[in-house]
Amino acid sequence: MPQVLLKRRFKAMGGPCEVSLWRDPAIPAANESLFAQLQAEVDRLEAKYSRFQATSLLSRINRGELNNQALDAETCGLLNYIGQCFELSGQLFDPTVGILRRVWDYSGIQLPDPAALARLLPSIGWPKLGWNGYQLQMVPGMALDFGGVVKEFAVDRLVVMLKQAGVSGLVNLAGDIGTSGLQPGDRPWQVAVRHPRQAQTALATLDLAVGGLAGSGDYERFITVEGQRYSHLLRPDTGFPPVDGLAAITVLADSCLMAGSVATIAMLAGPTLAGQAVHTWLDEMNLPYLAVDQALNVFGSIKVKV
Repeated sequence: MPQVLLKRRFKAMGGPCEVSLWRDPAIPAANESLFAQLQAEVDRLEAKYSRFQATSLLSRINRGELNNQALDAETCGLLNYIGQCFELSGQLFDPTVGILRRVWDYSGIQLPDPAALARLLPSIGWPKLGWNGYQLQMVPGMALDFGGVVKEFAVDRLVVMLKQAGVSGLVNLAGDIGTSGLQPGDRPWQVAVRHPRQAQTALATLDLAVGGLAGSGDYERFITVEGQRYSHLLRPDTGFPPVDGLAAITVLADSCLMAGSVATIAMLAGPTLAGQAVHTWLDEMNLPYLAVDQALNVFGSIKVKV
């Protein structure tokens, strides 16, 4: 029997999720089991690394309960990856920046109180935690936030599971995307890239054959004060988002995790990174990308269909 495209929608990690699989419809029990396994993996990772769940591993780390204890291999891998991104980004990609949410209110129309913001800045800094590859030493007043890596990591985990099952599918976890293979007939998946200023408008459509795709933008969560947009992407050095850099960027990579990290770094950078224009840095990363600046000029190496 020919395969058909089956879809499962659910909510996890703060947003809508969808998994699309090419499967034989004559095996409904097996199809349901695979969907359940995929969703269970997302739930597992959210329960493990959510900063909102008091029982999560991340919450235990932040409370200092696991100081000087060897962490599990999965967590060590994520922390080592974060350390690499910290260096790659010129120290902008910093998982300790999450404490700034205490003073940034994106439901209002006011900027943080300068004094309150200044009091938090000394509690930011990845190197202060003394990560040695398998142990952390949490500093009182500091906290880790895995929001910049866990959703993308979850996409990659589901892609691995699909490949192991020999299934061609597309994973979309709140806009972070990965595919385990081409569709029947060797057709790529069609993925729309949203316009950063027109929520219901696609800036472009691109073909995704393999790997991961992730985007970042100043439209995801922001406030506007005196005509200036301030996004949720906060720099560890100033406690503020850049206001003169990119409006949005989409990156393709071998993994969704890598695509998401590069996109986040590019958004945090503003107009320059490591002493060069951010588009030059992106070009040197040698990953396909599509970027939009504040003037809504579109540039990058991704070939798109409008």
